Amino acid sequence: MKSAATFAPHSDVYEVITNRIILALENGVTPWKVSWNTAHGAPRNYKSKHVYQGINAFLLGMQQYEQPYYLTFNQACELGGCVRKGEKGMPVVFYKTGKKEDAQGKEKKVAILQYSTVFNIAQIDGVEWKLPELPSREHTPQEAAEQILASYTNGPRIVYAGSEPHYRTSTDTVTVPEASDFHTAEDFYLTLFHELAHSTGHSKRLNRATLTEKAAFGSETYAKEELVAELAAAFLGNAAGLDLASTTAGSASYVASWLQALRNDKRLIISAASQGQKAANLIRGIVPSYEAGEAEVHTE
Repeated sequence: MKSAATFAPHSDVYEVITNRIILALENGVTPWKVSWNTAHGAPRNYKSKHVYQGINAFLLGMQQYEQPYYLTFNQACELGGCVRKGEKGMPVVFYKTGKKEDAQGKEKKVAILQYSTVFNIAQIDGVEWKLPELPSREHTPQEAAEQILASYTNGPRIVYAGSEPHYRTSTDTVTVPEASDFHTAEDFYLTLFHELAHSTGHSKRLNRATLTEKAAFGSETYAKEELVAELAAAFLGNAAGLDLASTTAGSASYVASWLQALRNDKRLIISAASQGQKAANLIRGIVPSYEAGEAEVHTE
C-alpha cells in the first residue's frame, strides 16, 4: 500500500476528498465497486442515526470494519469515550451556510463545502455500544433488484436485445442484452442500473446537463456523465444487497481513465457522487429530506 496522501488545507475540501479517491484507485480499490455491509446497510452516524449519502457513503464504505457506525471526535467524547491514540479518521463532507456580497454589494447566503473527520466505533474506547437489532431481509438481492426496477415510475422503455447496452435520449429507451448473456446476475443488474441512471438525466426528469448537452465520446462532459451513471449504479446495487465484488473487474485502462479525469478536475468526484445519489433516489422513488446541490447536506 502506498502511504496516505497529505491533506490539503482545510479550505480545499475538493482536493482532500479527491486525493482519498485517487489513493484508493492507485492501491487497486475502486470505491464504487465496494459492497457495503449488507446486514446493516450504508454507513451511518451512531449518534444522530444519519445515513451518509453521496461521496461520504463511498468514502466510508471503503473502510473494512465490521460495523458501519461512525462518530466525530467530539461526539465520542460526549458519549464518554475517546478515540484510541494513533487511529486515523476519514473525512466526510457537508455544507455550512455563509454570507458574501454580490457584485452589487448586496449580502446573500452561500453554501460552503467543508469536511470533518469521523471514526468507526471500533476505533473508540470507553463507550458501551447499543447497536440496533439487525433487520431481517425478506428478499434475495436479485428480488430486491427487481423491486428497484419496478419502483422507477415513468421510467424509460427497456428493450432486452443486442450486445451493446445503451440509453437513447431521442426515444427514451434503454437497451441491454438478455440476462443470460452476462457472466453473473450482478453484472446484468449493474449494467441495467447504469443505463437507467443515464435516463434520469432526460429533460423531463432531472434535466442533467451532462446528458442533455451534446457531448462527444471521450469529452469531459461525456466522462462526467459516465461517472454519474457508475456511481448511481453502485448506490442501487448496494441498496439491493448485490455483491459488487463479483462483477467483472474494470480493465487497467478503465481505472487509468478515471484517475486522469479526477486529476484534471478535483470537483468531479463530489459533484458526480451527488448527481449519482439524485439519480438513484429518483429510480427508487425516494424524496430526500435535504437538497443535495454539489454535495450532500449533512450536519452532525
